[in-house]
Formats: sequence, structure tokens, C-alpha cells
Amino acid sequence: VTLETHPGARGTIPAQAVINAPRAQTTLLAGGNQEITIAPHLINSPGYQPLESLQPLMQVGTVPSVLVAPPGADASEEALVRKLRSAAGVAIGTPGQGTPMHIALEDLAAQTKGTLLHVPYKGAPDVLAGVLAGSTPYGAVGYPAARNLIESGKLVPVSVLANQPSDLVPGVPAIGQKMQMKRSIAQVWYGLFAPVHTPPEERKRIESALATVMKEPAVRARLAEFGIQVTALPPDAFRRALQTESADFRQALTEHKIQ
Repeated sequence: VTLETHPGARGTIPAQAVINAPRAQTTLLAGGNQEITIAPHLINSPGYQPLESLQPLMQVGTVPSVLVAPPGADASEEALVRKLRSAAGVAIGTPGQGTPMHIALEDLAAQTKGTLLHVPYKGAPDVLAGVLAGSTPYGAVGYPAARNLIESGKLVPVSVLANQPSDLVPGVPAIGQKMQMKRSIAQVWYGLFAPVHTPPEERKRIESALATVMKEPAVRARLAEFGIQVTALPPDAFRRALQTESADFRQALTEHKIQ
């Protein structure tokens, strides 16, 4: 297995590289929400239709998104909602414009009739640095990025941006438990895809191999160490989930005028 990193353009560059890969070799995409269910609605010309050009093989797992704050009086859901509803609103940092965290927070602000002052950073480390420095009172990132700061007590997890709590973040409430959200809160996920031109027998071989390896306790334990909640969704279930999520994101991006 050869791993290649192709960063840039909200994940659309690696997606295009896989779609256009030579047919004589097996090339897979390790992707997530950004290039599959968000970028096609956020970028005018992404250059591909993900659910037509790529075949879902497996959703490996999800990563809980957490809203964090420095220790103190503001580190609670009640304080967050109160600030959202205040005349000034509240500033919250995220890893970027149109990320799942950003969309979830816009939904939350609309649901509470509050004001979100979105602060898009260039990645989770910058979000956390901004919260630690006091530049923004709150930050929303994937749990793995914040885990060390949470465990050391430098930051406090205010809420999990989800409808239900996560086993990986025990004792932290989900925002969906507090607020009746109009739209299901999408989770950050990681999955594997093959170009649609991949021969059926090769695709089936890979799907079978993935199903086998994801049953290995050592593999599941290792993913948990990285903060990934294993889902191991097979192709058909994964595709249905993607179709629903893509439609939800398209609607949310339009509603909140996210560009």
C-alpha cells in the first residue's frame, strides 16, 4: 500500500486525483464530509460529482466534535446559550468556513434565535490556540485535537456537537439533548471510496477485506486511541447516509448563506 497526501481545495484535489487515477491500478480515497458532502455545494466548480464518480466502500468511523472553553463560569451549555441570545452574541472558532462544526453551530444559533460570530481558523490547532489565548471564548474542533488539553485541564468540554453523547467523551452532554434541533447534527466521519470505474470483482475483494479487518479487536482499539468511534458501515448503508447528509448540508449552506 502506498499512501499519498494531496491537501488543498477543501479536499477536492485528492478526490479528483483518485477519480482520474489510471485504471490499471487500484486507487482508493480516504475521505470525509468535506470533499464528499460539503465541498460540492460550497465550491462553484468542484470538478466532480462525488456520489456519481466515487463508490463508497466503508464508513470507518466518526469523530465527536466538541465545543471547548477555558475553565470558569462560561464553561457550560447554559452560559453558551445565554451568550448566544445576548445582544452581542458570542464568538466561536472553528477549523474553517463550511466545516461540519460551523454548520452545526449555525443551526444551533438559529434554533436558539441567537447570534453566532463565526471565527474561521486554518485548522483545529489554530482554533485551540485562539481559545487558550483568549482571542475567542469558545472553539469547536474534533475531539482528538482537543483531548490532551481537556485531559490536562487547560480546556473544558462544554458540549458534544451531536444529538447523542459519545462514549469517547464520557460525562459530556450532547447539545442535541439540550436543544430540540430542527436538523440532525452531522458527525465528522472518515471513509474509503473507489472510483466508479474500479472493476466489480476488485471492489468486492476490497469490501470483503475491509469488513474482515474492521472486526479485529486490535484495529478497533487502535482507532479508539485516535478518537474514532468505529461504525464500519457497509457500502449500501454508507451510500444512504451520504445521500441524506449531502441533502442536509446543501439545505443548511443555503439557509445560513455560507459561502
